[in-house]
Amino acid sequence: MIYTWFKVALLSLVLAVAAGCSKPETPQEVAAEFWQAMAEDDAGAVAELSTLADPSTFDGFARDWFETVPDFGRVIIEEREATIVTRLPSADGASGERREVITYLVNLNGDWLVDYDRTGKAIMNPSPLDGLMGEINRLGERLSATFSQSSDDLALRMDAMAREFETYSDEASRRAEKVMEDYGRALQEFMEELEKSIEEALEDHQQAPARDRSALQQTAADLNQSRDRLDEPDFDAFADSSRALAEAGARLSRLSDESYKSYQQTWEAKLDEISARTQAFFDDLESSGR
Repeated sequence: MIYTWFKVALLSLVLAVAAGCSKPETPQEVAAEFWQAMAEDDAGAVAELSTLADPSTFDGFARDWFETVPDFGRVIIEEREATIVTRLPSADGASGERREVITYLVNLNGDWLVDYDRTGKAIMNPSPLDGLMGEINRLGERLSATFSQSSDDLALRMDAMAREFETYSDEASRRAEKVMEDYGRALQEFMEELEKSIEEALEDHQQAPARDRSALQQTAADLNQSRDRLDEPDFDAFADSSRALAEAGARLSRLSDESYKSYQQTWEAKLDEISARTQAFFDDLESSGR
């Protein structure tokens, strides 16, 4: 009996020690422990969690990270690389202010490690795109509700992004322009399909309530006008389109006539598709700035 109890106690102790010593496995876990090690100025732990080969070369990215607790945002994992939006206290110590940077990770031999050099460069040599990338990440995190409610806030943010876009380097601008042109064309096609579907519904249900028909006619007209602006895609045109799509979604969801029910399902699916394509646009735009 005593022997059995001893075996159970020993097994419990081994499991507890193993759990306490388990290595972080996901990019999120690795990034969290990496920044904890930075805050503790633990060069050995930083080297274990990153691509830093020699702990003696640990430089702390030329900053004191004592008691720094970062916030983490959107995570993108692409095969053997990952990026995590990381919000850090501002370098000047301004109260409440946070600066967004990217923690870069690589998968080496099955283990996720922070790319020490690349992450350090992002912190020590900030890009003029930092502000824009922060806006993109915040928009991406909130995108799921974009087309189901008023997009005034989204439009305002995209207006601000349009102004900040002017700070791009020439090379980054060229890459971003290609991404914007592709997204503009895709958005035009989506809006044209939605507009045609609305016009078809108007034609098929001419006896529908006047209030519903008026809402559909206004929606089709707004989509047409906003779509024309996308002939020369920029953030102002995207902001206008986001507002038109949000208003379209709100109007379509308020239709009272049952005869439009099958159309509403199609329209909802189309708006979901636009939302997904917009998320992809933000991801592509972020990648173009790296």
